[in-house]
Amino acid sequence: MKMSFIFRRLLPFILLAIVAILYVRPYFVPGFFPTHDGEWAVVRLAEMQREVKDLQIPPRWSDFLNHGFGYPLFSFTYPFPFYMGLFFRFLGFGYVETIKLLFILSVFLSAYFMFLLGREIAGSWAGFIAAIFYTVAPFRLVNLYVRGSVGESISLAIFPLLFYFGLKFIVKPNFWRLVCCSITLAILILSHNIMALAFFPLFLLFLYFEIFTYYEDVKLYTFRYILPMFLLAFGLAAFFFLPALVEKKFLLLSQIQLASLKDNFIKLPEFIVSSWDYGIKPSFQLGWAHLLAMVIGLVSLFFAKPVQRKKYAFLACYLIISIILLIVLTNGISEKLWHLPPLSWLDFPWRFLTPLAFLLALSSVFLSLSKPAKAIGLLLAAITVVISLRFARPYEFKYKPDVYYFTNDATTTSMDELMPLWVVDKPRDRYKDKVEIENGSATLANIKYNSKKIEFTVNSQEKSLVKINSIYFPGWEYSLNGNKIDPDYRQKDGLVRFEVDPGMYKVKGVFTETPIRLAADLISLASVSLIVVLTMLFVIKRLVVKRA
Repeated sequence: MKMSFIFRRLLPFILLAIVAILYVRPYFVPGFFPTHDGEWAVVRLAEMQREVKDLQIPPRWSDFLNHGFGYPLFSFTYPFPFYMGLFFRFLGFGYVETIKLLFILSVFLSAYFMFLLGREIAGSWAGFIAAIFYTVAPFRLVNLYVRGSVGESISLAIFPLLFYFGLKFIVKPNFWRLVCCSITLAILILSHNIMALAFFPLFLLFLYFEIFTYYEDVKLYTFRYILPMFLLAFGLAAFFFLPALVEKKFLLLSQIQLASLKDNFIKLPEFIVSSWDYGIKPSFQLGWAHLLAMVIGLVSLFFAKPVQRKKYAFLACYLIISIILLIVLTNGISEKLWHLPPLSWLDFPWRFLTPLAFLLALSSVFLSLSKPAKAIGLLLAAITVVISLRFARPYEFKYKPDVYYFTNDATTTSMDELMPLWVVDKPRDRYKDKVEIENGSATLANIKYNSKKIEFTVNSQEKSLVKINSIYFPGWEYSLNGNKIDPDYRQKDGLVRFEVDPGMYKVKGVFTETPIRLAADLISLASVSLIVVLTMLFVIKRLVVKRA
């Protein structure tokens, strides 16, 4: 009897694991496969490891990439997947293996966390069905095998976890649930800042729909619980997003569009029928089974018992409003809005397909409200598992050793958008020497450098111009014999240059935190410290009460 009970409890997880394994099988094949961003993730992981090895904490400046001339990669690119990657590197996994493992984990965690969320809302059966639809969502497969964005894949795992903790926090607020919500939201910001921006309004709206379900004094609840939770989350992630917001003005990204808006809107028929394509423009289909499950679920709620309709009314309204809103925002009728912040920061209208995949899967929980709906839901889930399996494959496989990625020194960006504005002539090849004498007569010696500092000596026989083959960016500070200098970086290549008079000089360059970076670091450090201190006080209080 006991074994039977355990098996029933474990059966949903076993079935979800089987489905997840079926859909990530290509990731177990040796080598890697080309996607839009997947291979760049391997290169970025290698660069993250270099920066951490140099004790550049937090990592911001890439010295090896951009052909060795450097650029502020992790000042603006989501870092959390690569922090996770360093953990697996420490355990001995290779660079390619680590990135593939992150994609695999994102699928398994997505299924598990969606199951938890669905079970919390409407029971284990609802959690199981929602997790199945989420695991095989068409745009989830686009991300795995066409786009290859490790940050978005991890975001898909965080969405249901954030809703789960948010729901638990609303129902019964306490310290631990506040901390869990804050940490999860901070991880989302650090995992994919664009996805966090797209998802944040949806999460906030979800919280307030749930608050209206349980409480009358919304204002009191907001200031006592919701506001502190968000402030703590933003504080934890401040070291990354605050400098990125303030210093974006220094980048080409602040002046260019990464894609044409008109070419990236979705027509309504494409949500149902959209050809599978491995090119730049992916498939936009939401899945006919997913859409049908949503409709049948909502209809079954309409015919459910009054007590059930009352219980799920706010959630149903939330899902309907949110799904319609996202569909409108991905369509050309919303074009004027896309010229205004914050939509103008999201690059592509079809980015909303990622949260849409989550909301559609979540809407299937209503299939648990009646036996006929359950049967239909199970049938649709089985059908979509089978028919979607043909999309769970890459275009081709290529085997490249880790050394290929470790020595790749490109920018890992599509349009060099992270290049500083003052760089007109972009680097095309790696330099011969890190430091050169451009004009005059001088000798160089003892050149040492890494991602956060450079040191060398100059023995000049006459007035000479020294060039460091590193692009200037705020935070780099240079000195001659201990005296700070302001180098020239306004030539078209944006490289660091300075003049020296005849004599012997010790030159030192250090990448430091600018005032905004330092302030953001302190905010994040204070937020972590607050959690640690409050946790210790909470534990001490519990121990005292227990002994008493």
